[in-house]
Amino acid sequence: MRLLIIIACCLASLNTIAQKINPDDFYGTWRLDKYSDAEQYYHPPKKETGDYITLNEDMTFITVSEGEKTKGTWIYNTNGQYVEFREEKGKREKIFIHFLSEISMVATYDTDEYRTWEVHFVNKK
Repeated sequence: MRLLIIIACCLASLNTIAQKINPDDFYGTWRLDKYSDAEQYYHPPKKETGDYITLNEDMTFITVSEGEKTKGTWIYNTNGQYVEFREEKGKREKIFIHFLSEISMVATYDTDEYRTWEVHFVNKK
């Protein structure tokens, strides 16, 4: 019984460890793959099929969203686990990073409209 309790505590503690994000994994071109909510995955609408974010090592970015191209700079906030985009036009936008590897990124946008949706990107290095 005592061994079972120890094993259960060890397994429970594994879930509380946050992912350590390697900032080098951000670099590259991230293509929009799908959206998800608490129940299922969704393919992006046709107008978003070519959407992507390119994050460069010099902390500049290029995005294409619904055919509209935007440029600017970006920062990664390690405390809040988010990326902030600062467009050349002055607009700012945040995405919270939930998972990041060399080939996959899962994030949520910090806007009321998209806060309940996870956005899945695939890196095409």
